[in-house]
Amino acid sequence: MKSNIKSSHIMKSASQFPRGVALTLALTSLLSFGQGLAGNYLAEAAPLGESVQLSQRLPDHFRNRTNRLPRGVANIIIRDAARRGRVSTNQVRITQATRKTFGNPCIFNFGEVCTREYNPIQGWEVIVSVEGQSWIYHSNDSGSQIVLDPNSTDSGSDNSYQLPRAIANNILRDASRRSGVSINNLRITQATRKTFSNPCIFNFGEVCTREYNPIQGWEVVVRVERQSWTYHVDESGSRIVLDPQIDDSNSDNSYQLPRAIADKILRDAARRSGEDVNDLRITQATRKTFSNRCVFNFGEVCTEEYNPIEGWEVIVQVRRQSWTYHSNESGSQIVLDPDISNSGSDNNYELPRAIADKILRDAARRSGEDVNDLRITQATRRTFSNRCVFNFGEVCTQQFDPIEGWEVIVRVRRQSWTYHVDESGSYIVLDPDISR
Repeated sequence: MKSNIKSSHIMKSASQFPRGVALTLALTSLLSFGQGLAGNYLAEAAPLGESVQLSQRLPDHFRNRTNRLPRGVANIIIRDAARRGRVSTNQVRITQATRKTFGNPCIFNFGEVCTREYNPIQGWEVIVSVEGQSWIYHSNDSGSQIVLDPNSTDSGSDNSYQLPRAIANNILRDASRRSGVSINNLRITQATRKTFSNPCIFNFGEVCTREYNPIQGWEVVVRVERQSWTYHVDESGSRIVLDPQIDDSNSDNSYQLPRAIADKILRDAARRSGEDVNDLRITQATRKTFSNRCVFNFGEVCTEEYNPIEGWEVIVQVRRQSWTYHSNESGSQIVLDPDISNSGSDNNYELPRAIADKILRDAARRSGEDVNDLRITQATRRTFSNRCVFNFGEVCTQQFDPIEGWEVIVRVRRQSWTYHVDESGSYIVLDPDISR
């Protein structure tokens, strides 16, 4: 009854004012009257003739609860951070939690280079403070998957643990074997407890994904004469990896290149260059440990995995050129640097008529021109370093898996078309960049 009287009184009083003002007053009064039902609403007074702007301030208990990090997920993350940081859960604090849609599992897993495929994971980005450090986690909605950013450092953990004696001895024995230096003249100068974020990083990978698949272990620095060698070793000491960029050239390189390997390399260089073997000369032979098969094969982009091949780097003087070979210890594998120019070889060979006709017919078919209107303007004998290069690959490894053949240029109207053809003429490839 009181409410009816109050509202009728408001309406009667409002009639004494111009219509716009009356509406504003009535609306303000009604909103004030309904305040207990809908939360804290405030009406801002508006000048005559302007619309009334309403602002809403909801108390915390009215906010959308789906935007708050679930307690269960928070607890999982806190426990994980405490375990990694070797602190109690009370020393871990969540400073920020943001609801996120991760575009795909690669992004969720902190992938450094991801495709743009959209395969979403709903979840959270959570920042945790651990002893002054900020660690970033990704979590899915339920907390069944949590991933720590592998760039989060664990330098706050206790790195003062002593490197076990057995592991130290294994590392020193390995360094002694590689360097030829007595184990008594080697010294471990630093041993740091580390969590390697994944096997690629543990193995000194140059380009690694950022997947978090941790290996607990140590980074150990050994003084070898005037060099510092860096090792990674796992917690049990079962895996020991030397940084493949270590130059162990201070090992005994005064060994003589075996005569059989020297002869094999000279014969290969003579065959490729067309020179007499007696006119070729080995100018340098260095004993080397190639860090892996890719490096041995002159790979342009190699992982830094350490899977060593013992052998030799041999330089041969061919006319005015220096050709670089890699050979394994037995000489069963010899590889020529694919960047070697074989321009010194006899390129005056005539392109066989059958191959020339085959290329001209292909160009005529592609261009729609009569074969008699086409002309081969250049034919150069070539050794293509591998199938990728032969096929006009844009980005190729430098593995040497040679194909002997020809590079042939055909005049088609006002264009020059480039072909690669093998020695037998069974494979003919047109440069795909040719504009038609």
